[in-house]
Amino acid sequence: MKKTAFDELIAAIRSDDTARQEEAANKICALHDPASLQFILAALKKNDPLTRRVMLWALRNYSAELEYAQYLSYLADENLGVREAALMLFMEGGQPAVDTLVAAISSNDMTTQYASVQALGQFRVPAAIPALISAASSSESDIREIAVMSLGVYHDQAVVPTLVSALNDLPAIRLAALSGLRGRQLIEDELSAVFASLADEREDIRAAGVYVLDALTPGSLTADPSPYVRRALASVTAEVPVLTELCGDPDPSVRSAAAETIRKQKLRLEDTLLPLLADPVPGVRRAAASALGSSDRPDVVPALISCLADPKPGIRAAAAASLGSIGGEPVIEALKEASHTNNPILAGIIKNALMTAERKK
Repeated sequence: MKKTAFDELIAAIRSDDTARQEEAANKICALHDPASLQFILAALKKNDPLTRRVMLWALRNYSAELEYAQYLSYLADENLGVREAALMLFMEGGQPAVDTLVAAISSNDMTTQYASVQALGQFRVPAAIPALISAASSSESDIREIAVMSLGVYHDQAVVPTLVSALNDLPAIRLAALSGLRGRQLIEDELSAVFASLADEREDIRAAGVYVLDALTPGSLTADPSPYVRRALASVTAEVPVLTELCGDPDPSVRSAAAETIRKQKLRLEDTLLPLLADPVPGVRRAAASALGSSDRPDVVPALISCLADPKPGIRAAAAASLGSIGGEPVIEALKEASHTNNPILAGIIKNALMTAERKK
């Protein structure tokens, strides 16, 4: 492309006409001829976020010719769109881009360090792990936090000792470490470190520890003063006595979470769930109605049928779905009656429930 034509496209990008902007941007991002590279690099220096963003997108067509170190600053650009475009440029740059980011972790410039560590957290390439582990011991807490957060996305067991070690760091870093440990297989010593987080003064850290421990979480946390923590416990526990207690929790979000867990685990806890159908909080009633769908007790059917008259359509929908799973002639008649609703979404749910119930005849 000739410079005059390129300059016309740049002018269009900087205009107020969005249609012209989009057309010009698409044309520039399609360029791949060697002559246009110098124009793109010159335009990248303009003090205009949209122009910088388009140029970075266009540079992806020249990945084999780029010295990635000169684009590190755009990873920390003040404009989010520019930062995202720069990240994509590096992510598509292959090993040269990874090597540049790994080297930049040792930079004396904290902004460059931070941006490089953050970017490597998006790459998920094994070569980044040693550099991120090193950054996790930085003297700068911001660098340690983003390094721990970045390590959390890697499934490699090699990152686990670093994440566990970070549980002794500042609160934000402890929280990032627990997030990264979630869903991993941990050995006894590692589990002990996570158990210690259940005594943390911050409720968000205690709750994060619950999600890491999952079903290993002790039921004694029903006495935790934070509903946030008790809700986490309700989401992971498999202990029936604990779920039963949490269904009577004073916080409605905890009661709802406990009922939802009962549904997921298909537990037969009718005596616990039936009273929740009269709960003053709609979300709790809905969760209880859904959880009763696996029951075979006769008294559940009339209780759910009564929910078909609930003022909240979400609860009527949950009750209908559960009734469809249970089936039986009384259910079919009740669903036929409930299907006469002006709510099209609810009508569709009831219709599906009715079809399910009829297949059970």
